[in-house]
Amino acid sequence: MKAVFLTLWLLLLSVALVPVASADGISENRNEADQLYSLKDFKAANKLYLKLAKAGDHYSQGRVAHMLANGEGRRADLEEAYAWSVLAEAGGDSFVTISSEQLLERIGDKPGAQKAAKKLKAKYGQKALIAKAQRRAESEAARRSSSSMGSNLSR
Repeated sequence: MKAVFLTLWLLLLSVALVPVASADGISENRNEADQLYSLKDFKAANKLYLKLAKAGDHYSQGRVAHMLANGEGRRADLEEAYAWSVLAEAGGDSFVTISSEQLLERIGDKPGAQKAAKKLKAKYGQKALIAKAQRRAESEAARRSSSSMGSNLSR
């Protein structure tokens, strides 16, 4: 019973601390990416924004969408730009300069673009990232629980 309680407590604590622990890192990386973008180092800025976007930063998702729509740092890809803009808008980001609806109007394969957006949301949307953090916390709690049980057995 004690191990179950400890596991649940560690799970809740780790899920609660993930956004707090990473908020400073996101802010620093976002500032660095913004600086790279202002220096027109689009390739490096895109790489950093993409890393942040995959971590769930809605501002960076909007920047990735903007850069992909304009071919900054990578070849222009309206379908992928649309997918990232959908995620950014879902998170309430105000940076999105071209709305997902405007992008969708410019895309020939609208169903394909919507499918790509759904796939990206399933991988990097808020629910997916929370589930990933929970799995990581459960795995860590199980690892800690099994290592503490092993040390108890050796006594």
